[in-house]
Amino acid sequence: MIEQSNAKIFLAKERGKNETAVMRSYKTFNSGNYFNEHKTAFGNLYLLNDDTLAPAETIKMIVEEESYIVFLPVAGGINYTDSTGHKVTIMAGEAQIKLTLPGTIVEIENAYEDSLVNYLHIRFRPVAAPASAIHELVSFNIDRNKNRLVQVSRQNPGLPFMLSMVKLGGRSAIAYEPCNKKNGVYAYVIEGAFEVQYRLLHERDGLALRELPEMEAEALSNDAILLIAEVSL
Repeated sequence: MIEQSNAKIFLAKERGKNETAVMRSYKTFNSGNYFNEHKTAFGNLYLLNDDTLAPAETIKMIVEEESYIVFLPVAGGINYTDSTGHKVTIMAGEAQIKLTLPGTIVEIENAYEDSLVNYLHIRFRPVAAPASAIHELVSFNIDRNKNRLVQVSRQNPGLPFMLSMVKLGGRSAIAYEPCNKKNGVYAYVIEGAFEVQYRLLHERDGLALRELPEMEAEALSNDAILLIAEVSL
């Protein structure tokens, strides 16, 4: 991990790892039994896990604190069930965003019997009390909107974060201007390689940026995919 004035790089190779017979989870920030003093939350973004689940397998988790939880499949699809009775299938090109209360039991099942599924599990802390309740299943298409930023989360004033994604051709570039100048920006490379604010990022690397009027990102490989989270600091 490399720290600079208002930026911090979270290298993929330095992530925490938890692996069982049915799943593998890479952890950008501290969670569960993984702790590193340099992997504390970035603003209200406190969990970004890159999870792979074996075919037809299911995992369960208990939510420990009130959180906006995002499940975003990268490859394949998952069946989501929780103890409040909510059930939904989430496929690649979709994201579920849900305010989840402490004590909620969440169950994630691989929707396929013969293929691995890879998905991002992201959590944000509310920044206001009471938090704005929300449950959305959002569809987006980065292939039809290549070289353009696509909103993953809708512009909801009650949300204390904003998610966007972009798929860029080689040497194509985009600029992201935070909606709130007091917010931070976290860029996460899903595929390919990028130069983000003059820093080289490879697949599954992340970059946290503060005090930033505008973020610039250039793809260094074809069909490179970048996730951008605007967070409350």
